[in-house]
Amino acid sequence: MLPPRLLRRVYLPIMLIALLLLGGVAVSVVHEGLMAGRAEAWMVLWVLAFVLGLPALLLVLPGLNALVDLARSRDNIPYTGGKIP
Repeated sequence: MLPPRLLRRVYLPIMLIALLLLGGVAVSVVHEGLMAGRAEAWMVLWVLAFVLGLPALLLVLPGLNALVDLARSRDNIPYTGGKIP
């Protein structure tokens, strides 16, 4: 239902907010990890990437793709086998 120009205006802020939240957590962990030592920081960042980053992507991206599909759906074209009024 949303035109592509408006869709870009909705998609971009949602992705920016998600990346800002993940970036803030990553900066905090890097800062704390560098205080402890280089090797420990490297291990903590790998754990952070899999524990926080992967589930966040698995939750955020399907939701955004659903919004894109909803915005691009056409309600005036019936599904296969549907009768046109």
